[in-house]
Amino acid sequence: MSGPRIIDTDTHVIEAPDLWTARLPESWGDRRLHIEWNPDRNLEMWCIGDRPVKPAWSGAAYGRRTDGFEDPPATRGHAHPATWDIGERVRLMDRWGIEMAVLYPNVAGFTFDPFVDYPDPEISAAHVSAYNDWLLEWIRHAPGRFIPMMAVAYWDIPRATAEVERLAGAGFGGIVTTGAPHQHDLPPLRHPHWDPLWSACQDAGLTVSFHVANGDISLEMQPDRLALEGDDIKEARVSTALYLENAKQTTDLLLSGVLARFPNLRFAIVESGMGWVPFVLENVDQRFKRNRVNRQHPEFGDLLPSDLFRRQVFVNFWFEELCDFHVERVGLENLLFETDFPHNTGIYNEHFEDTLQVAFRSQPDEVRHTILWDNPARLYGHALAAQGVTVN
Repeated sequence: MSGPRIIDTDTHVIEAPDLWTARLPESWGDRRLHIEWNPDRNLEMWCIGDRPVKPAWSGAAYGRRTDGFEDPPATRGHAHPATWDIGERVRLMDRWGIEMAVLYPNVAGFTFDPFVDYPDPEISAAHVSAYNDWLLEWIRHAPGRFIPMMAVAYWDIPRATAEVERLAGAGFGGIVTTGAPHQHDLPPLRHPHWDPLWSACQDAGLTVSFHVANGDISLEMQPDRLALEGDDIKEARVSTALYLENAKQTTDLLLSGVLARFPNLRFAIVESGMGWVPFVLENVDQRFKRNRVNRQHPEFGDLLPSDLFRRQVFVNFWFEELCDFHVERVGLENLLFETDFPHNTGIYNEHFEDTLQVAFRSQPDEVRHTILWDNPARLYGHALAAQGVTVN
């Protein structure tokens, strides 16, 4: 490959239609997540029992339109092949000069809604484990090209911790969980309820990712608002609101004590950009000092929230131009770059080099190399070592 070495830190893989039916007991029948044709919507839907979950091929229509709106493909045959076929994905990555890509889930979203409220906890957790096993199988067809992210049943801490322990050393880059557990009727991040999971991840060298839209999206989708807006306004409003939700989750994290108690645990705040970070750090530091938080909460020692951020938190960007201001105020070693392939919020055309040039046009080569390669190689070093990948 010519050009800079690149690790794309947020992409998505479209799950196989038989992912769950082929791996979970046949006796569970339609309690397994499966695909059915929906005649009312004229497309295939993921379903559990008789409950439709979401269009089966959401986020798989990459490249069909450039205005930001895409109807889900009716079948996988109508989807862009690089969204699900690993050979096609690798060929696209080669055209763009991307050496490795971090893989996040697609069908379950990032709150894993189909499984959170499932009445049978065994079936719920089995769906999550089956996904992880399938993802490991998928990446083995292209060794050294992908860093998979592990799903965990975060609503069941013993099962989530057991899954981390089961797959420690398998090559995963980290876990995907919610940064807004209080929106899912779970204890907030500051609660010690979560400590067994943080401890297991720290011991396994796994990062923790708060991907955008991991909270309660329904808060932004009230029918009366949507009726007044149309798709164009709705998309602009909801996307901005969800990015700012990640800013709120980061604030919670910085003040939770988690980073202070688990100093070797790394967090990635994914697909919400970088522009909000300087404001959050400046405001939370100012309030932290004014309220003399350290006196009442000695776990912080003499560290400010911004110190904890720069030690343990990463954010990625894609549509923003990286300026000296961001490098200084966010921190060069805390920045990552993503494409969000194949979702319509991400880099949306074949002219990847042009997009990369816009993002980095005011920055020297050493800054570009640090963000595109050094930072993600350091963040996901355990995963790469487990896969036998040398990054030097």
